[in-house]
Amino acid sequence: MLKLYALFKQGSSGDVQGDRPGMTDFVGRAKWDAWNELKGTSQEAAQQQYIDLVEGLKD
Repeated sequence: MLKLYALFKQGSSGDVQGDRPGMTDFVGRAKWDAWNELKGTSQEAAQQQYIDLVEGLKD
């Protein structure tokens, strides 16, 4: 689920923005970290990876 979220955010918004959430925000921190791992990936590449991942889940 985090991979889907990160690819969606990278494909729609580009590189991660804002500060990393605090230690008590476990969900927000995990989402931010997953998105941050894709830093530098173009929006088009992220969109294609998202499509490929969803198609792979259909099988």
